[in-house]
Amino acid sequence: MKLEPVILREGSYGKEEVQKLKDKPEVKVFDIYYQQKEEILSFKKSQNKSSKKTLDLIDGDWVYYPWSNTLLHTISEKDNDFLKTNRNRNIITSEEQEKLSNFTIAVAGLSVGSNIATTLLYNGFTKNIKLADFDALETTNLNRVRAKLSDVGEKKIDILSRQLYEIDPYINITQFSEGLNKENVYNFLDGAKIVFEIIDDLEMKILIRKEAQELKIPVVMLTSIGDSVMIDVERYDLEPEVKIFNGLVDEKDIEDILSKKVSKEEVNKYVVSIVGSQNIPEKVKDSLKEIGKTLSGRPQLMSTVTVASGLAVFIARKIALGEKVPSGRSIFNFEDIIKND
Repeated sequence: MKLEPVILREGSYGKEEVQKLKDKPEVKVFDIYYQQKEEILSFKKSQNKSSKKTLDLIDGDWVYYPWSNTLLHTISEKDNDFLKTNRNRNIITSEEQEKLSNFTIAVAGLSVGSNIATTLLYNGFTKNIKLADFDALETTNLNRVRAKLSDVGEKKIDILSRQLYEIDPYINITQFSEGLNKENVYNFLDGAKIVFEIIDDLEMKILIRKEAQELKIPVVMLTSIGDSVMIDVERYDLEPEVKIFNGLVDEKDIEDILSKKVSKEEVNKYVVSIVGSQNIPEKVKDSLKEIGKTLSGRPQLMSTVTVASGLAVFIARKIALGEKVPSGRSIFNFEDIIKND
């Protein structure tokens, strides 16, 4: 099944094309066009602007989602963008919104990354997004991935792509559904203005950063640790001298990891050194010992992942608008927000 919507844009289709889709018994039709048009006209009336076009003269777009057999009658892409970003202003100005919509973003790792991607789209990012993940959804992922029980077993990248298209059918999604490797990491990063890296594979983390250095693309990693979010920024676009992982792993060790000269135990040691043992709460440390026994993977909470997504989009916005975001590490700890004294 083709995983993108079919769009019949205003002025490019005949009534018979739409009717042919409507006549299929399995197709569900949702017509929101007239409600949306009333919203558009209400703004023009409030601004004392007249419109030469009336509701009867405009056909709008028809969007067919093959995975759900849904046919949607909606206003044009431009008008949809206007309405969907209307209540972002003036936290985000019209001029800034234009920059955000043209800011290509790459997201590697679609558990936490899926929440970042949807939050990006709701905030007016982006008409172009690159997604990478090879994994299928498991039930244990539902503690932090916005998906349904009926999605279990499907690829995370397909679940997310459907969600994004249903928010904005006009978005351009480039899928790397087999994950990342030495051969395709360049294509994944090429053209991106920022990459969010939220994967477990240490070797691939390094390869992403090495390629990002060459292409001068900033890398942002958000790590959910209990009730805190660790934010690591590497501004390879502005600070090409920045070391991989901000120097938390020696260059010789990085080369040893890439040449597979280190054991699995040593890899885990490097992962802990990147995060910092002092930043891991005791409850999380206790849980880490249970991975592969009573736990299927690293413990995380949706509440923390949700905050991480908001922080990710805040950082992306500042970078896109040329505001100051230096390389380095920040930690957002929930306990620091709620004062107990």
